[in-house]
Amino acid sequence: EVLLREATLLLLILKIRDLNEPQNISKYIKCHEGLSYDRELIKQQHQRIRRETHPNKQELLLDFNAFQREFHLRLKPDVNSFTEDFKIQSEDETQMVDLSHIYSGALKDEKESSCQGSVLEGQFEGSITTANGTFYVEPTDRYTTSNTDHHSIIYHEDDVVKSSPSCDPHQIPVSRSKRKVDQSKTSCLLHLHADHRFYKRFGSVEAVVAQVASYMKAVNDIYDKADFEGIELVNFKVKFLTVITEEDPSSPLGKTHIGPEKLLSLFSEMNWSNYCLSYLLTNRDFSGVLGLAWEGKTDNWGGICSEMILKGGRNSSHNTGLITLQNYGYYLSPKHVHLTFAHELGHSLGAPHDEGSDCGGLEITDGKGRFLMFPQASYKIEENSDKFSPCSLRQMSKLTDRRCTCFVLSVSEQPICGNRIVEEGEECDVGHNESDPCCYSSKEPAGIECRLKPDKQCRFASVHFVWADV
Repeated sequence: EVLLREATLLLLILKIRDLNEPQNISKYIKCHEGLSYDRELIKQQHQRIRRETHPNKQELLLDFNAFQREFHLRLKPDVNSFTEDFKIQSEDETQMVDLSHIYSGALKDEKESSCQGSVLEGQFEGSITTANGTFYVEPTDRYTTSNTDHHSIIYHEDDVVKSSPSCDPHQIPVSRSKRKVDQSKTSCLLHLHADHRFYKRFGSVEAVVAQVASYMKAVNDIYDKADFEGIELVNFKVKFLTVITEEDPSSPLGKTHIGPEKLLSLFSEMNWSNYCLSYLLTNRDFSGVLGLAWEGKTDNWGGICSEMILKGGRNSSHNTGLITLQNYGYYLSPKHVHLTFAHELGHSLGAPHDEGSDCGGLEITDGKGRFLMFPQASYKIEENSDKFSPCSLRQMSKLTDRRCTCFVLSVSEQPICGNRIVEEGEECDVGHNESDPCCYSSKEPAGIECRLKPDKQCRFASVHFVWADV
């Protein structure tokens, strides 16, 4: 009887604990904690910063405790994922958009840290990179409709379970002549099309913009560290975003039952020649396929900077791709979506899947896991999961050397680690040089890159820019 009472009490405790945890949490997140703070206070700070004449000089302060440590976020508005003339088309209207809810920054008194995300209705969503890895913060209602005592969840990247994404890099043969590379033009401008299913997942145009900003920040962090043999500092910016807020069953892209290949083919029938790349963002379950893209090759037409061609009696654009948010009935974590997007962009830039012992085989991975372009992902996200293999870098270098005619001049209000110019917020900048005795290179994790190495006293020249209207 005593044992029965103890067992009943234990069961009751477990039931109470279950009620306090978000239900239906993604199978891709092993462990998380609930998170709460004063959203009204954060909302007031955001509104004050938004009214400022120079909002990028104002800090939003967010402090909380989780995982047995304190987090002191210091955030500033950051619009560098978008072009200066960025526009949104929604409900048949094209308009400029307020990007004041997009932020980036660092943790107070933690040099090896960085933060990026958004603030909507006083609630932060984004990532926090520390010396001990990256934490992700998401709204609780993203995973459950049950009442909880916390509005957000936070989890560590080590608790993100790797999915097994599949994609089929499409290929078509067309010849292409080589052109001279302009090293000053490194930005690939994107059109993104968020369909109704993607919009419904996040609930507002502002929330869709916030997701897009997080995607761009993540993929640019990956590509910033890629050492191309041709163009350096290849980066992506969003020039135009289409958001479908109303369901339209008559639209070819709105069909309920459609596979990823057919969906991409239909999306590619539109003319996207005015953009470096155009990607469809959706929230469909393709049973194992997380993304799809036309693969760029030096001897055919497809991938970056492709123009519309006549194929099979139909006009078709092959500078296109798609990514989705679901896999076998579960929503992917932001980390999975970021890696999927970076993987598909790799195809667009000419990287095939890593195959063969010299292209991502275990003998060249130094025990750090498979590289980003490996066709089947491992169970756990590892150190190489967001890095390109030497083979991928060679293939992408060939394509950017030949097919970067639509790249534009990269302009950023934020310092760019890796351009060998010591800008505001940087202690040094030696580009990709990992052997420099004084300075951490741009290949190091965010928060460490372009910082002086401990116990080193070196002198670096700094540069200051003055912007003027002409």
